[in-house]
Parts: sequence; structure tokens; C-alpha cells
Amino acid sequence: MATTKTFGVSVPRVEDPRLLRGEGQFVDDIKLTGIVHAAFVRSPVSHALITGIDLSEARAMPGVIGAYSCADLWPEGAPMIGALKQTPGQKDCPQLPLARDKVRYVGEAVAVIIAESRELAEDAAEVADVTYETLDAVTEVNAAMSGNAAVLHDSAPNNVAARWTQSTGDVDAAFQQADRIIADTFRMQRYSGVPMETRGILAARNALTGDLTIWPSGQWPYVQRDLTAAHLGLDESQIHVIHPDVGGGFGIKLELYPEDIVIPRLAQLIDQPVKWVEDRQEHLLSAIHSRQMEFRMEMAVNGDGQILGLKVQAICDNGGYMRALAPGNVSLAICGLPGPYCIPNYRAEALCVVTNKSPTSAYRGAGSPEAAFARERMLDKAAHTLGIDPVEIRLKNLITPDQMPYETGMISLEATNTYDSGDFPRAMREALDRFGYDAFRAKQTADRKAGKLRGVGICAYTQMAGVTGFESADVNVDKTGMVTLVTGAAPNGQGHATMLSQIVADTFEISIDRVKVVFSDSSRLPTGSGTYGSRTAAMGGNAAHGAAIRVRDKARHLAAQRFQAPVEDIEWGDGAAFVAGAPDNRITLKELAFEARPGGTRPVDMDPGLDARFYYETEQTPFAYGVHIVSVEIDPETYNVNIDRYVVVNDCGKIINPKMVEGQVVGGIAQGVGGALLEEFVYDETGQLLNASLLDYQLPTSLELPMIEIHHFETPSPVNPLGVKGTAEGGAIAGHAAVANAVADAIAHLGAEVHQTPLRPSTIYGLIHAS
Repeated sequence: MATTKTFGVSVPRVEDPRLLRGEGQFVDDIKLTGIVHAAFVRSPVSHALITGIDLSEARAMPGVIGAYSCADLWPEGAPMIGALKQTPGQKDCPQLPLARDKVRYVGEAVAVIIAESRELAEDAAEVADVTYETLDAVTEVNAAMSGNAAVLHDSAPNNVAARWTQSTGDVDAAFQQADRIIADTFRMQRYSGVPMETRGILAARNALTGDLTIWPSGQWPYVQRDLTAAHLGLDESQIHVIHPDVGGGFGIKLELYPEDIVIPRLAQLIDQPVKWVEDRQEHLLSAIHSRQMEFRMEMAVNGDGQILGLKVQAICDNGGYMRALAPGNVSLAICGLPGPYCIPNYRAEALCVVTNKSPTSAYRGAGSPEAAFARERMLDKAAHTLGIDPVEIRLKNLITPDQMPYETGMISLEATNTYDSGDFPRAMREALDRFGYDAFRAKQTADRKAGKLRGVGICAYTQMAGVTGFESADVNVDKTGMVTLVTGAAPNGQGHATMLSQIVADTFEISIDRVKVVFSDSSRLPTGSGTYGSRTAAMGGNAAHGAAIRVRDKARHLAAQRFQAPVEDIEWGDGAAFVAGAPDNRITLKELAFEARPGGTRPVDMDPGLDARFYYETEQTPFAYGVHIVSVEIDPETYNVNIDRYVVVNDCGKIINPKMVEGQVVGGIAQGVGGALLEEFVYDETGQLLNASLLDYQLPTSLELPMIEIHHFETPSPVNPLGVKGTAEGGAIAGHAAVANAVADAIAHLGAEVHQTPLRPSTIYGLIHAS
């Protein structure tokens, strides 16, 4: 008997034909009767008191529907946008939807114009008259904490909004016993995601019920619904959220932005649909930034390279406000900094500092790329100090399979860091063999004598791959035998419809073209979580699997009645039920759905409909891991970095669709390479962003990326039924560190050291000549 199975097969993406035909429905594609468009008046200064707002000229412009300040929209007091999760002693540094008395970064919204078109709204925004009394800008964390800097929020003296410590083991004893103590400081620059589709939101009010419908270009529509309701004083049931197509998110659309509150408020006020889609300059100025952290590190080691202890102070530049996920990056950084290494004694202090820059939040990896960069640079530093190869210190300290599950002793704001499964040393050896590490090192000596600047960089990493909590799924089989999955996941380009179709189709043993996936529509599924933290396979996939199993079990009970047989004798195969030993006498999924209908011939104690809703809940997080090895060559005249080879060994548990996994790995690596070599938001001392356009903000292209060689392990996760982990962030986590280490290795023999990124040609020139 033939069986249809697609789990583990690189089936083509089912969502692509529609998108390639131009049939996508992104926020800006949605047309509603009476729609008006919004544009924001944004602050041109980074730190100032607002002394006056005059919108009269803007209101008089042709085509303008209205112009509003914060006081106009909320005359009795506006809601505040603050952090969702709190660390011990955290200070509130929340943000108003529109600045009222003070601005704290260039690009902060001060007023909003609505007009018949975006162009007319922008014209009116230009004549809005806002007067400012400029204050001293605070643009660097160490200066911000000095006691001499201007204070951004009265609640946060010295501009420190959060400060806490986590530790495990006896760190002081470890340092007393060490043969060597190695200290250094590493810094990662400020950069962020640049999706093809910028942020946007459409909101419309139902005149009959007063309810709001919102279409957000986001990643957590249900959370956005709940937060919007709370900020507007509504019940959750009064907001209907529909998840449209989203052209890239990368974590930066996992946020409650001021615009997300203002646009629905405007729709309430004028009783017309209101749309806002940011332009690219707005995106670079005021979408969340990320990554910027400084790590002050001390490592205690034995003479043979065994790590006894590690002390870290991680300082995060949080920008002007502590927004929804504000402390999350540095929390994940300090908890994940030990990575795949056995470091029994560890203490980390985290600081969140506010400065006059755009607020920071999650971007692909959220704290993990920062931690991996600092850790892997520190390992290379320790190896150099001890006179051993960087591979040796890694192999000596990697957690071994017999230690699994491995308790790190760390609990981040997201989950407990317990590694569920894997073989880290095997992955390292596999990557070294695939790369030809020993041969590279042998040739490197001759290359250096010939004047070539060639280097190799390694990063071994772990990745929290399925943030805990819950995800929801609803599976329904109609009378035609078509299966519809409604899921709380919220894709932004990853191919979730394909992956979830494979899971559901395999559960019923049908082809994936008989599965339809609907995402995050609160009228069809009352609650969900969304897409972030590489969670859709582990959380959304297991929710879909659980709902499909329940429907299949109900179908087996229907078949048991039809065949007058015990349900335990009913088997399932190829989309049909049959009695064990008699596979030729079958009843199909379509026929069973017809019998389950109201008025059908189902058992008297069975509810009508062949459907089920399931919430997959867990507090156990799977961890993916991998090893990246990169070789680079630096042009000795231009100091341009060329990546020669890039080898990946990746373990994301059971693989659902290998081709899509590889696409996620490569996409993450592109962003890691961008951070290591090119990308940076550059501010001057007054808090002006100097590169708020794609003419000046450098992004990687195909010219910067080599062919990526990807090799898979499959260590099933024991913490979820499908055995999956997640893979979307691994490339971004390891890519930055591996490339930076390769550049550092290429110039180490010249006495140059790498302590921060990006490593542009001018930076490399400076490092070499300074040494």
C-alpha cells in the first residue's frame, strides 16, 4: 500500500506561485472604501523640550482631513508604551504614542497628519510648526553613566534603566585557582534588519459595532491586538486582527510601536479607515535598532586551556526608551554567553542604558549574535595567550553528549537555558574535516611569507529554537475532503504555509495540495502567539500536529461505527480508515467528513464536524546548535575582505523541509556577514543619524557572499512530539562571529587585534597600522 509522506522532503513552497504572480496582499495592497493616509511629524533633534506645536497651517492644506498632537488624540492623558517584562529593579522609561513635552531621539513622532493621500499628508507634515528647546545629547553609554551627562528620564538616574546579575557556581574560587586570567573588552555596533517591506498598519472602525479591525505588518498579531486594546481602553473582543502577507520581519516587527497605537486611535476618531506605511528613511530612523553592546570580560583558565570561570559585564545601549522588549536582548546575551561550552563558574552583570538614539529591541538572534561574538573572540584571545590553536581550546571545553540534558544554570526573560540534545564535539570535528582545517593552517604559513592576509574563523553556537509558552491551531475537514489549518503563527516570508502543510498532510497521509493554511485571523482562532524566536516549527508545528491527530482520532471513531469494529482495530493509511487486516475496505477522509456533518450518521455522543482545536503548551525549549568555519583573504592594498569558503554543520533536530532550512541558514549568514563587515548606524555627537538612507547604510549583496556549504545533523529533540528545534537565527548568530574571527586571524601575525565590528577596509587599515 503506497503512503504519502513529505516530512523531511524539500517540497516546493506552496506560497510562492501566488506571490510570484503579484497576488500578494501586503498592507499597502489593501484597499478599503473611504481610506485616508497618515504621515508623521518627526523630531529633527535628538533631545529637546517641546515648547510649542502649531498645526493650523497643516490643517489648512488641500486634501488634509486632520492634524493631531498627543493632546488632541488623548486630551485626558495618553497611554504609555513600556517594557512587557521586568528585570529586578528595572526603571520605567516608557514612551508616549506622540511626544508631548520632550523628545529623546531624532525621528520620534510628535504629531500626525491624515489626508486623502500619503503625498498630501507628507506635504502637510512639512509645514507643521513645532518649536524645540534643545538639550544636551547623550549618545554613548559610558558617558551616559558618568554622572555628568544629561538625564533622559527622571526615573533612571545616571541613565541606567536596568541593572541585574545572574551567576552559577563559585566564580571567585575559580579565579583563585586559575593559572591565567585573561581580560578584554569587545563591542558590537548598532545595526538592525532592513526588510523589503517597511512597517505599516491599516485600521478601520465598524460603525455599527464600534469594533476595530487592524491589518498589521507584524510578527505577533494577537499580542498586538491585546496591547492595542489595553492602550485604547477596549476589550480584546472589540479588535479583530487579520495577518496579511508580510515582506520580512527579522524581529524588528515584533514590537509595539507608537504608530501601532496612533493609527487605530485615528480610525476610532474619524470613523474612516486609516493607513500608514513608512518610507525607508523613517524605517532607518525610527524602526527599532539592535545589537549595540559592550562586553567587559575576564576568563580564568588552566595552562592547558580548560575554562574554570568567566566574569562578564554586558552594557546595552537601549536608545531613548525602554520599549516592549527592551531588556530582552541583554538578558538573552548574558544567559546565552557560555554557549556550547562547559563553564561551571559564571557571573554576568547586565546593564540597560538609555541614550538619545532610536530605541532598541529584538533583531534576528536577539542577544545571541552579540554574545557569540564576544565569547568566540575571547576564546581566540585565550588560545593566543596560551600559545595553543583556537580549535584546541574549543574541543577541550565543549559540552559532551553524556552531559545532556545540560543545565546551564541560566534563566533568561524568555526561558530556562537547558540544552536538550546534541553532540557538540562531533559537530566541531565534522566541520573541521569538511573545511580541511589542518590543510588550511599548513598553507597559511606559506601564504603569510608570500604577503597574503588569509585567516580562518570559527564559531560554535547554541540557539534557543522555540520560545516557550503556547501556540494554537484549528484543523477542519470539509465535505470535499479539503483540510484547513488555522494557526496562530504569523509568517513574514519563511515558508510556514509549506512547512505546516507538510506536517498536517503527513498526519492524514494526504498530499499537501489538500491542505490550506490560514494565519492569525482572530475571527477564526481566538488567540495565538505569533512568529519569533525560531518558534514556528517547534510551537506552531506541534500545535498543528496535535490538532490534526485529534481530528484523525475522531475520524477513526466514525470509521469504527461504520465498520462495526472496536476503535482500537481501526488503522489509518493514505487518507483513509480501515479495519486492521482489511485495507481494501476503506472509508476516505472526505466520506468521514460527510458523515460527521450535522444530520450525519455519527455516534450519538459525538459533536458534529470533523474538526479540533489544540493549544500546544510547554515550558521546555529545544536548543539548536552548529559550527561555522570561514576563511577570508584581505587585499593588502585595498584592505577589502573576500570570503573564500564558508562551511556550516547545522543541527536543528528533525528537518521538515531541508531546502527551506538551508534558505534560512543562508539568509541569516547574509545578515551576520553584513554586521561583521558593513552595517552600522552612525550617530554624531548631537544624536543625528548620519546614514538614514540606503545610499549611506551599507547592506551585503551577492558579491559579499560565497557559496555556503551546509551539512546537517539530525538529533531529535526529546522535548516535543515532532523532535524539531528551529533554525532561522543560527546563521545570524554564528555568521557575525565567524567572519570577525577570520578577519582577526588574517591580521593577527601583524600584531593587530579585533575588538569591535564592523570591519570595513578603513578599520582594518587602521588596526594594522596602529599595531
